[in-house]
Amino acid sequence: MEREHYAIWTYNAICALLAAHEMRLEGMAHPRKKPKMWKKIAEELKDLEIMTIDQIQWKTSALILLDDVTGALLNPKILSSIFDKTTLIGIPRIRTTLEQVVLSSIMRLDKDSMDKLFDLMIMIVKYQLSAATGPREVILLTLNHLDAIRDMVTDESARECIGLVHQMVVDLYGNMTMEDVWQARKECLEELDTYKVRVSILLRLGLQNNDTSFNHIKRNYNEDYKELRDTLKDLKLNRFDGDSRFLGSFDLFGDRVTSLGKNIYSSSCEMMPKSGKHNLQFAKDCGTKAELGMLAAQLGTEEALKRPFTLNLFVTENTDNLDSNNDNYDPNANLDMELTTNEKVKQNKEYKEKLDNIYADFFEDDQNETKVNMNLLDLLDEIE
Repeated sequence: MEREHYAIWTYNAICALLAAHEMRLEGMAHPRKKPKMWKKIAEELKDLEIMTIDQIQWKTSALILLDDVTGALLNPKILSSIFDKTTLIGIPRIRTTLEQVVLSSIMRLDKDSMDKLFDLMIMIVKYQLSAATGPREVILLTLNHLDAIRDMVTDESARECIGLVHQMVVDLYGNMTMEDVWQARKECLEELDTYKVRVSILLRLGLQNNDTSFNHIKRNYNEDYKELRDTLKDLKLNRFDGDSRFLGSFDLFGDRVTSLGKNIYSSSCEMMPKSGKHNLQFAKDCGTKAELGMLAAQLGTEEALKRPFTLNLFVTENTDNLDSNNDNYDPNANLDMELTTNEKVKQNKEYKEKLDNIYADFFEDDQNETKVNMNLLDLLDEIE
């Protein structure tokens, strides 16, 4: 068995073991209070020797936690309040609901941790809504969230409930016009406008600035709804499902195309823009590179067209430079830059001549001083 399959096998194995010991695990007030159960699970996994007893305890606790939280979120009372066609639910009510969901499991959070968790959720939702390019993407990113929940849970009944919630989302918003969904997005952003929190993951990926504003980047999904608004605003969303002109599918296991709503911590995250700090550094590097180019031109240029290697001194330079073995080297690729450098050299010709004259004066003074020293030595020799 290849090592990259270990994690998948371990996850499936634990799920199977949990199902086998479901009745006994349900009676556990806290996982660590049942050491015999952990020992039995560890013995069944010890053949692969890829998990310690602590790792098994942690993973099993995480699976139980996810199932508990998902089960609480799929409570009919909570779902009925979410899909109730009334006025927009206020933030305080949303927080109360989420606290009830989180605290329904074995996990316990203090007020400070709960505040941080809530701020993280609010800011991620705010970013995703602001980055959406059209009404369909608003629904598609919601379906991405449901897909992620379905992949995490181990209980088959919970997965069936998620499938029902998926159908509820499609039935409710699919029969709404594009303008209605876009207006709902606008109202949500207005409700979240007062929340201005810096999130480390967004800052690190360049999606947020220090003033808490967001950077909207070019992605693989773009509806251009703002440009086509007059044409599409009265059409229903489900009318375009399956249309090749519109990306993303509303099917249960369809391809959503958009990356919004997916795990932002994953390594497959799209390329992000550089922040203002990087832009400032780029400007400084350009000035420094210009000075180095001037110095290189004054010292002379290389006669060879190919260089043995290229050394990048700045973080903004392209790291994929061609080496000396590249037969597709184009000697005219940097012609414009060389011409600009030569022009600067000509403009500074007078300045260089002045430097040469000053150097010559110093050289003459040095020769005269040397001659005087030699005469003094000759005189001392004669005296001796």
